[in-house]
Amino acid sequence: MRLNTTLANPIGKVLGGERRAPAGLAPNEVDIKLTAALESQCVRVAATSFAVGRLPLASELDGARLAAEKLVHAAVSLRDAQRAVHGAVGAVLERGCSGDEGAGEGIAVVDRAVFMMRVLEVIGNVVSSAYIDYCRRDSGRTRERTAHIVDMVVSGDPKARVVAERNGVELAVEYDVVVVQFVGIAEGSDPIGSRTFDDDIVSAAVGALTSRDVGGELLLALSAHGGTILVPSSDAHAVETCLTALRSNLGVDIFAATSRAHLGEMDGVLAHCRELVELARCLGMEARLYRTGDLALEYQLSRPGPGQSRLRSVIAPLDGYPELVHTLRTFIASEANRRASAKSLYVHPNTVDYRLKRIEQLTGVDPLSSAGLMSLHAALVVDSLARAHGSELGTSAIAEAS
Repeated sequence: MRLNTTLANPIGKVLGGERRAPAGLAPNEVDIKLTAALESQCVRVAATSFAVGRLPLASELDGARLAAEKLVHAAVSLRDAQRAVHGAVGAVLERGCSGDEGAGEGIAVVDRAVFMMRVLEVIGNVVSSAYIDYCRRDSGRTRERTAHIVDMVVSGDPKARVVAERNGVELAVEYDVVVVQFVGIAEGSDPIGSRTFDDDIVSAAVGALTSRDVGGELLLALSAHGGTILVPSSDAHAVETCLTALRSNLGVDIFAATSRAHLGEMDGVLAHCRELVELARCLGMEARLYRTGDLALEYQLSRPGPGQSRLRSVIAPLDGYPELVHTLRTFIASEANRRASAKSLYVHPNTVDYRLKRIEQLTGVDPLSSAGLMSLHAALVVDSLARAHGSELGTSAIAEAS
């Protein structure tokens, strides 16, 4: 009876030093030799176990582990290493079941296959542990490599998939692109918040996030100020889950924006998310996760055009009346609720009424009407953005827009 051993090597065989490269990846000569060396070690271990009918001893696995460590240092992916393991064990089983090996003839073919699956598991665990141990020792470089992959993916680099494959990263078809900025951390060398970050803190946060199960592999490129996270889009709540964990690990509030995109279409999406984060910060909004729909009005009002000058002219008469501007902002934030506004401002509701009437007198726009409040809201957004970017309009420009 001849046993079909293709299941023992489902990805592709590695026989006689010959390596089958993954699609789109052309292995170099060094990679091929190192992979062939691992295969040779695995064949030796598997053949010995098959002949004597016992699992490999720890001392017999030293050569396979050493060969695996060389693959790690050469940046050959774990998937390629496991291909070599599967190919070696599959080859030994196939030769043994075809009668090429005399030992073990009294054992049933199925029993041989089951036994060799156990051998495969033992050798495979040794190879995997070599990769895991290296990653633990080399977490800083691992972060750098992952950040490099993120940069390639979001920029649409056609080599991104190849580089990811070589580093053992399987790219998803679609990602939620997430841009994050940490609150209270300066862009310069000296943080201005009560919490300062060093590389170890960020590394620990990245490690905690990477280990989470979100339906695929998270890709993170984070520094002490923020960065980019690529979340596989298989889970609708994965982004919120990741940000909650990141906020908890770092102990700071986070501005974040997200939008979904396929591979090769992320460059514009990344820029859009960065703009949403900057928009929320400029407008003094709450530090939380934003999507395009949350800032649709604000985003549209931030586009250049003559409408900006005209809208700023609406709010210009309130220059010099900070209490009226603050009251208007609070009134808008409370969804035009007078009592809620008064409670937030620590004033009597009649005071709110008086200030709203004064706003109408100065601007000619009634904040108690839906159309008027919408116009004033838009004007406040444009004015806040202009001030945040240091581009206040002069009196002549406002007069011209009027």
